[in-house]
Amino acid sequence: MPSATLIPATVGVLVGAAVGTVFFHALAVAARLTLAGRVRRALPLHALRLGGVVAVFTLTTIHAGVPALLGLLAGFQIPRGAAMRRLGKAP
Repeated sequence: MPSATLIPATVGVLVGAAVGTVFFHALAVAARLTLAGRVRRALPLHALRLGGVVAVFTLTTIHAGVPALLGLLAGFQIPRGAAMRRLGKAP
């Protein structure tokens, strides 16, 4: 029988990986827009990206507790490493 903290932490890792993937993809799109001189399109994307992550982390903390939050933090870092490798930089 899994412990009471293992299931929320595992779900947190999966949700964190999904949120991290969306976050870093949106960051790449916003960076491309900014470099192309389309800052007015990039700023709302930055705000949405940051606001979404803050909302997910806050709601996870309130409703699921510390094990899920730690899993979410760990899962959020997985796509970061993949994004850095894709850009040719070490994580």
